[in-house]
Amino acid sequence: MLVEAWGGRNGSEWNYKLTNPVKEIIIAHGGIIDSIIFRTLDQQGTIDSPKFGGRGGDKKTKVTIENAPREYLTGIKGTLGYFVGHLVVKSLCFTTNLKSYGPIGTEAGGCPFSLLSKGGAIVGFHGHSGAYLDAIGVYLQHVAPLPQAKQIKPLKEPKVEEINDEFPNQMDVMKYIQPRSPGPWGGYNGKGWDDGVFCNIKQVHVHMNTIIAAVSGIQIEYEKKNKIRKGNLFTFGGFDMQINIDGKSEFLMGIEGFYSPMEDAGGVEVVRQITVYTNKAKYGPYGIEIGTYFNPSAARGKIVGFYGRSGMYLNAIGVHMEYFS
Repeated sequence: MLVEAWGGRNGSEWNYKLTNPVKEIIIAHGGIIDSIIFRTLDQQGTIDSPKFGGRGGDKKTKVTIENAPREYLTGIKGTLGYFVGHLVVKSLCFTTNLKSYGPIGTEAGGCPFSLLSKGGAIVGFHGHSGAYLDAIGVYLQHVAPLPQAKQIKPLKEPKVEEINDEFPNQMDVMKYIQPRSPGPWGGYNGKGWDDGVFCNIKQVHVHMNTIIAAVSGIQIEYEKKNKIRKGNLFTFGGFDMQINIDGKSEFLMGIEGFYSPMEDAGGVEVVRQITVYTNKAKYGPYGIEIGTYFNPSAARGKIVGFYGRSGMYLNAIGVHMEYFS
């Protein structure tokens, strides 16, 4: 029996039906679940499933089902949330006929989901994944309970441990040799500008003109070789919305927003709203939701610079990306 997947529908659809008992589940995670691998047990040893998800994740956690095959999966629960504008899996917890493992990931602020099968076992998984684990569902099958003589006693504590050798760390696989630049999104008026490429971003200043409901300007503070440099700023005033970024453990991953023509300015297109995403938080939205929506692809990477067009307002904006290989 197929149980529909919980989560978003970005990324590619995947299916993995078990032919052997699950021995280990390996999860890469940080603020969300980045990827998952199922390790099954047969007579020759262990077999790894494909990795469902991307190459990110600050932590890697391994769940070990020590009493397999007599201990088997019967349930799953977790939380969902939005990350870089996409609905993804934030945390997971697995239940067997003996005990529970988890939670793994970040439960706070998420929407919960759960399934516990009485008299059934999980015999497969399915979902959607790309740069992250966007969604996960299960296949169920009825199983007969073990005879009383074969009942087993679980160990006192479920075996859930952090590991270091299953996935490369996301910062170890970054490439700084080929920046790729999505955008710009917006209009063609104003003067073109390009801040270039930097190692870290420390602050983002979004200048908002609340009278005309538009972004009047944006300025970025970058760090390179322990020196701070302020990027280009073209603005005719407005409220300064300052975003502070911890460049060591927090980095920009994406932006999204809206742009539309301004009737009072002869139909010139300007950025009306902008939201900034890091690997830890969402900042914004700043402005109003009107016009054409823009959002870069959700490929796993890091913003290392901004460029665009500006005049009296922010006419267009784009980003320089370093993608995790």
